[in-house]
Amino acid sequence: MTILYLLRHGETLWNVEHRMQGRGDSPLTERGREQAAGHGDVLARLGGVDELLVSPSGRTRQTAAIVNARLAAAGLAAPVSYHEALMERHSGEWEGLTLSEIQARYPDHWEERETDPYFHRPPGGENHADMERRVEELLESLRNRIAVVQSERPSSSDSRPDGATRPVRVGIVTHGIMSRVILKLLLGLGPEEAARVRHPNALFYRLEVAGGATPHGYFLDGEGPFSGLLRH
Repeated sequence: MTILYLLRHGETLWNVEHRMQGRGDSPLTERGREQAAGHGDVLARLGGVDELLVSPSGRTRQTAAIVNARLAAAGLAAPVSYHEALMERHSGEWEGLTLSEIQARYPDHWEERETDPYFHRPPGGENHADMERRVEELLESLRNRIAVVQSERPSSSDSRPDGATRPVRVGIVTHGIMSRVILKLLLGLGPEEAARVRHPNALFYRLEVAGGATPHGYFLDGEGPFSGLLRH
């Protein structure tokens, strides 16, 4: 079994201003830094992670650094790697605009987005299906690496008091829409169901990835775990 923690970056200035970020960027707010620190504290209580896979955007790098600093304070610092596949949806002409500006300038596109949020593609940007294609290879590579690690572990080492081998634990620090895409792929959600998934900045998901079912839940504002997914 693998335990996967799926984190979104902390709140940013553009989140507060309701601007479409996409491949653009803005710094974490004080609240965002507190959210990242809170995630790190919860992960430390849970025993830490074996590695952190991080989107190379500034806001996710900043979040991962804060999370890892809290892990390090507990003696649990994790190796970090950066992956372009985890970047947020490219929002094309919409990036940097507020939601109200987008609705005013692109009313037809906005209506299409409201009708079909998973497959709608902003002008010059990506839709969720495009994002699935670019992250699938990373997820498959992760599965393969975990399988190798598990096969190489001696049966008597790294085990829990009950004799069971400790699961591999991986943290992914990414973005709200990419998180939705990853959950769709790992949980086998349909497009409409996936589009209803919420991932606020103060929440992170926990998934037990095994051969069959994938039990899942989330931590919100340092509390949890709560079962299931948070939905619109």
